[in-house]
Amino acid sequence: LGDVYKRQSTQSTWGVLFQEMAEHHDSSGDRLNSTLIRAFVSAQQSLQLKKDFKPRNSMAKIRREQVEARKGKHKKTKKGQTFAKNLSKSEQFRNMSDHRIPIEDLLKKLGTSEENGLSQSRATELNKNLGDNSLTEKLATPWYVKFFHEVTDMFSLLLWSGGILCFIAYVLNTSDPSNLYLGIVLIAIVLITTSVTTFQNAKSEAIMQAFKNMVPPKTRVLRDGEWKSIEATKVVIGDIVNIKLGDKIPADIRIIQSKEMKVDNSSLTGETDLLLRTTECTHPDNPLETANLAFFGTLCKEGEGKGVVISIGDSTVIGQIANLASAAAAEITPIKRELDLFTKYILFIAAFLGLLFFSLGFVVGYDALTNFISAIGITVSNVPGGLLAAIPISLAITAKKLAKNKVLVRNMQSVETLGSTSCICSDKTGTLTQNIMTVQHLWYDNKLVKADNKQLKKPDFNFEYKTDSIGFRYLHECAVVCSEAFFNNSTPEAKYEVLKKIANPEQREKEKLRIDQEYQESLKAIKWVDRATVGDASETGLIKFFQPIEDITTTRRRYPCRINDDKSESKIPFNSNNKFAIHIVEYPTQDSDYCLFVKGAPERVWNMCDKLNIEGRMCPIDENIKKDYASVNLTLAKKGERVLGFAKLHLPRQEFPKGFNFHCMNVDTINVPLKGLNFLGLISLMDPPRENVPYSVLKCKAAGIKVIMVTGDQPITAAAIARQVNIISEKTAEEIAEEEGIPMELAMKKANAIVIHGDQLAAAMREDEGLPESERGRKLASWLQKPQIVFARTSPAQKLTIVAGCQRLGHIVAVTGDGVNDSPAIKKAGIGIAMGITGSEVAKDAADMVLLSDDFSAIIIGVEEGRKIFDNFKKVIVYCLISNIAQLAPFTYMVIFQFPLPLSSILVLCIGIGTDLLPSVSFSYEEGELNVITRNPRHKTDHLVTKKLIIYSYVTNGIMLSLCGMIPYFVVMHDFGWDFWGMFYTGQIKGIPPLENDTFDETLPNFGNSNAKCIGSELKAINNAELRAPDWLYLQDQYVDLRLFYLTCSNGVLQRNIKTVSCSVPQLSSISLRPACYTTESLKYAQSAYFYGVVWSQVSNAALLKTRFVSIKYQGLSNFFMIFGFHFEISLMLLVAYCYPFNLVLGTRDNVWYHLGIHAMPMSMLMLISDEIRKYLIRNFPKPKPYKPNWFERNSLW
Repeated sequence: LGDVYKRQSTQSTWGVLFQEMAEHHDSSGDRLNSTLIRAFVSAQQSLQLKKDFKPRNSMAKIRREQVEARKGKHKKTKKGQTFAKNLSKSEQFRNMSDHRIPIEDLLKKLGTSEENGLSQSRATELNKNLGDNSLTEKLATPWYVKFFHEVTDMFSLLLWSGGILCFIAYVLNTSDPSNLYLGIVLIAIVLITTSVTTFQNAKSEAIMQAFKNMVPPKTRVLRDGEWKSIEATKVVIGDIVNIKLGDKIPADIRIIQSKEMKVDNSSLTGETDLLLRTTECTHPDNPLETANLAFFGTLCKEGEGKGVVISIGDSTVIGQIANLASAAAAEITPIKRELDLFTKYILFIAAFLGLLFFSLGFVVGYDALTNFISAIGITVSNVPGGLLAAIPISLAITAKKLAKNKVLVRNMQSVETLGSTSCICSDKTGTLTQNIMTVQHLWYDNKLVKADNKQLKKPDFNFEYKTDSIGFRYLHECAVVCSEAFFNNSTPEAKYEVLKKIANPEQREKEKLRIDQEYQESLKAIKWVDRATVGDASETGLIKFFQPIEDITTTRRRYPCRINDDKSESKIPFNSNNKFAIHIVEYPTQDSDYCLFVKGAPERVWNMCDKLNIEGRMCPIDENIKKDYASVNLTLAKKGERVLGFAKLHLPRQEFPKGFNFHCMNVDTINVPLKGLNFLGLISLMDPPRENVPYSVLKCKAAGIKVIMVTGDQPITAAAIARQVNIISEKTAEEIAEEEGIPMELAMKKANAIVIHGDQLAAAMREDEGLPESERGRKLASWLQKPQIVFARTSPAQKLTIVAGCQRLGHIVAVTGDGVNDSPAIKKAGIGIAMGITGSEVAKDAADMVLLSDDFSAIIIGVEEGRKIFDNFKKVIVYCLISNIAQLAPFTYMVIFQFPLPLSSILVLCIGIGTDLLPSVSFSYEEGELNVITRNPRHKTDHLVTKKLIIYSYVTNGIMLSLCGMIPYFVVMHDFGWDFWGMFYTGQIKGIPPLENDTFDETLPNFGNSNAKCIGSELKAINNAELRAPDWLYLQDQYVDLRLFYLTCSNGVLQRNIKTVSCSVPQLSSISLRPACYTTESLKYAQSAYFYGVVWSQVSNAALLKTRFVSIKYQGLSNFFMIFGFHFEISLMLLVAYCYPFNLVLGTRDNVWYHLGIHAMPMSMLMLISDEIRKYLIRNFPKPKPYKPNWFERNSLW
């Protein structure tokens, strides 16, 4: 038992898994299993790369770390782990030996035997000590924690600060409730928008769940010499388990017996190829790939076997990763980084201006309380309240647009990242191509013919092949018999969903029968090429071609596979090592009972043959035939077609009589000749490019995006497809070397288009061994700097290397993938893109976006939307900042020029989160400018908020918009009797409050103020009231003619100390019911006019911000939501102006029509015209060089 514990703690934990998990682990519970699988694949790829790259150095590094650990040099890593911790993991990996030691020693070590297994008492004791065979469930992050992260985001904290400052201002001056309203609304915005964001993210995460059911319910174990069926959770280390077809592997087991046992490791690797399990240790240094281990949660798809349990539950490969405590920090998206930077700018500007004007207030004579409240007003005016609402809405709108184009956005902020993408590393199969293998050409009887499908052509079509020729018949028979694929006529599970609603079993069965009959009837109308199949893509292409000629079931029944006495089939399936498949069938002839059919890679099959079938004659293969074969094979490969070779041999009756048993365990032990076969011909298939992919690749190039093909296919085929889809448009290095007769190295330097084999990449990595870190990867970097690149015969691990190389060159990389093997590269990329149809759930979970149609062309749509998002964010920010200046300027002017405040705090609120809200959000619906997809990708130094944007917003258009409010303000004040110049520097002028019934009379010595008198040159109140400034903002002096206030003493005589003009608009106030002229009501009307002027001008402001580069006449006003926003803000303005409750609460007034901001029109038109001139100069001013921006573009294109 002590040995078992020791083995548990040291030998079955692999440091590589932990190391990779630290990079890729996601702490969210609903993604646990996908994360496990991604980390398993990462570990596999790490082992593979280490084997290719630094086999000796990795051990030397471990030794160095051992020495450092013993000396106490435990340097911290980025994840907060120590070298000592990593060291123990490395030692565990090195000590892993369960797959290497002889099986007899392993059984002895575990205290078990192949004949009797464990005793029941020992098993019970082990279960008690080691626990059940199950994975520990990880807790999901609670929703309230996620919500807390959202509400404490940097931008949210900015609004929290603004709201709190408003509450402080209200506490200091409760007579002004506007600060209270403003604070409540700012905090409400934070809570509402963060709630929406939290809900959206939770909804996206809920879509991706897979691999939850890892443990089978029951399994068969050998205990006390008897086979028993027990709960799989009660399996213990040392148990002998029996695995049959269809069983899930209940734990990590060492194979002790295999009868063609094959497992499906797709739950770990994403690859559906079946893997043969044997008793042989094929990879002593890599337990993840050795053939004598089967892993917990995988599925036995063929054969059967026995194994001894070596790890259970959390100690299995998956369990080790599941128990990893450290989690990698989430990658910050570019747009999040930009918004945080913008928030810092706003915080600095707001704090600076608040402190500045707080200090200036003392200089001009205001008291501390007034200065503090003004500083709060200035600070809060800088907070763009509408922007926080616009951001999630913009992302959600874009996600919805992409969903219509079959693109699922899992991380909303990643859409903008796609717009910044400068390099796309794309798979070939299923992404650039249709993932539908179609037969293209046949080569038989030494002739190459076009293979048109019988069902897709009219009956009178002139087919190049003849189905009645003996050469075609031989090729047909071999191709169909050697293919395992078949048509799937079973009813799809989705059609049975309605049965769940039927409770009665009899009715359910009747309904099921009806559904089956309807589906079988519907199949008759579906062409064979469109039928569902089971099998790999190549074999599916073969049966779809031959089915219209003769039913494949009929062909296979005619030549049934020989069943041996032990009930085994006489066949060897195709695998990547042999690269061919063998079928021995019953095929009676005059001299033979059995025929050997072979299908596989052309070069492998060709080398088995010494004769070629030509019209039924077996002709010896001579030099001419070899040349013909090589020429045809090369021609088909250059077309991008996958070529299969076919051969047969009638086995002589004397050697292989009726009833002969064939040994087909593997190629090495087969008892039939694999030489001297008759070559029947070639069949080429092609996965054609998707129809719109070539155009999409050209759009990518026009957008300055490099498209790199990364495929496992052979170089010739990859290059051919790359040429068809426009990834390659020039001569490749191979073609240049062949044409010019120059060395390949020189051709590589000369060519713009290169095709790199995976072996070249591995060799380049080996050359880097021993070099300093700064000098590594130079060869890969030189390849990646070529404009047209294809990587062929690459492994998923090498794909990860390619992505890292692109990122080192400064690219923002988008990566497409479908298998779990692709998930590490998808996770590492700037934006990972998974396939929705062919993609594994783990790849989807690792991705930021999922192409539901598996179509590459959807990526360019995403690029365009991403660039539009960035542009539209800029427009929203500029719109909000310009509006902020219009809200900030009144406080600034009041402090500097000391005239009555042109805009109240509550009207600041009305602009920021009232009239401006819908227009600012409407930019989210704005279509991209004409050059959005033709300009180069955004560089990392091109920030969302730049110096040019700040100057444009705060200085140029911001000041102009504030003037759009100030002009109506001064016009209204003038019409209500206040002289323009006379208003300046009146803020601190103090006077004597008149008595209640005093009326201004310019003919009287005291001008009607019966409370004022002069004692020498000093102004005194008769009732001994103190001198004070009139209360412009609140209701204290609402009914007072302020001309009575502005008196001074000169030589003992009362005189007026400000200039007024005659009242030209004798309007009665709707609130005081008295004339507005010369009273504080005139300021209410003027503040309202400022508000109305800004609203009108924001229409021009929004219109000019629709484009940054092109003229608005090309963009037009097609944005319905912006037009709706204009109507909304104008309607709201009129409601605020003429609805009495709003007048009472917001302090607005019912201005006459020519005081409704009309005087702002000329300035707003000037804004529009000046911006059109700016854009014209950006487009047309001479450039210093063709590819360099002109002066106006460099300095004014924000």
